[in-house]
Amino acid sequence: MNFVQPIRDKQKIDEIKAILKRQSGRDYFLFIIGINTGLRISDILKLQVKDVREKTHITLNEQKTGKPRRFRINSQSERHY
Repeated sequence: MNFVQPIRDKQKIDEIKAILKRQSGRDYFLFIIGINTGLRISDILKLQVKDVREKTHITLNEQKTGKPRRFRINSQSERHY
């Protein structure tokens, strides 16, 4: 079984953000959502603009666990959509 470790180095995260921002606004936003919520990519990819725009929270059922989850959209994420 493979284990995934989070990126802990803030400089590396900032480098990834800069690259994604230059290449793709969509991918940049997905990265920001992932960093701020800890959601799996399979759950993030299901999100639509209408699920996020002008909302204070993201509400979804996690694919893997089937559990409902609700996340506040923080100011870091709000700036990017």
